[in-house]
Amino acid sequence: MHTQATGEGTRTRRPLIGSTVWDRATFDDECYTVTVEPHQAEACLHIVSELRRRGKRIDTVEPADFTHPGLSELAQVISKHVHSVAGFVLLRGLPSSGWTDEEASMLYWGIGTYLGRPLPQNRAGDRVYLVQDTGATLMEARGSKTNLGMIYHTDSAAAFVGSRPDILALMCLRKALSGGESLMVSGHTAYNILLSTRPDLVEVLYGEFLFDRSKDTAEGEDPVSRGSVFTDTEEGVAIRYNRLHIELGHHLSGTPLTTLQREALDAFDAILNDPANAIDFTMEPGDVFFADNNTVLHNRNAFTDATEVENRRCLVRLWLAAGSAKYMWSR
Repeated sequence: MHTQATGEGTRTRRPLIGSTVWDRATFDDECYTVTVEPHQAEACLHIVSELRRRGKRIDTVEPADFTHPGLSELAQVISKHVHSVAGFVLLRGLPSSGWTDEEASMLYWGIGTYLGRPLPQNRAGDRVYLVQDTGATLMEARGSKTNLGMIYHTDSAAAFVGSRPDILALMCLRKALSGGESLMVSGHTAYNILLSTRPDLVEVLYGEFLFDRSKDTAEGEDPVSRGSVFTDTEEGVAIRYNRLHIELGHHLSGTPLTTLQREALDAFDAILNDPANAIDFTMEPGDVFFADNNTVLHNRNAFTDATEVENRRCLVRLWLAAGSAKYMWSR
């Protein structure tokens, strides 16, 4: 237990406990990997067949197109892992052989609707978004459109187009020739470590920071958003983090980070980047990943891609608002 003097008195903060607190030593594949059962695979095949028959496209599918007991059961398993186990899950074994990219994306979108309402990911309002190298630099586009290694972050920390997803989902259509491994770290573990070593810096991260959102704003819109890295909620501590977006946000606004803010960010980064706290895995074609975007931070290694555009690494991303999922369970 740690006490911290504040302008409002003395605040007591306790270490977080539960399944979302983990590190490499306490983790194994069974903690986060789920394999599709045969009857669930049959449900997926039936739904894709129906989508073909009805001529459905990714921009015309609706949640009602995915009503099936087998798919509902699979979604509940995914939801349990995201909300009650490690904070994320890697789903393997979808029967995607012979599916087009669009058919795979539709089925994946349908699973996602059981967990939440898909949010827009750019100004165009796309409800699915391709994570794929376009040859752009970080100064020209989001990191998701490059082949660069990333930093530990939560998605849309800058609240692009107003979206702050509760759940992040990624589906692998094609992997890179080499590299591109996914890395995961528990934000709650990082919080506890910082609380035990520098509780004063924990308080700094509860303060306001500025996040760059300039790559998806219209002319005249504020290029930065404001928020804290740590926020107390009824469910626990929510984490909102992307160091690059914070640095750029403060630069764009003409409000430099203070010495103490920079010290807190450096300390948090050091914990996130400690290999003892992270796990890594490679997503294979057909793998689907769901994560609690408020408790787990993710990263990606740089990768080398195929020369042919059609063979290049491609992931499909969803942003989901979990508070809007309940209506799905009564279908």
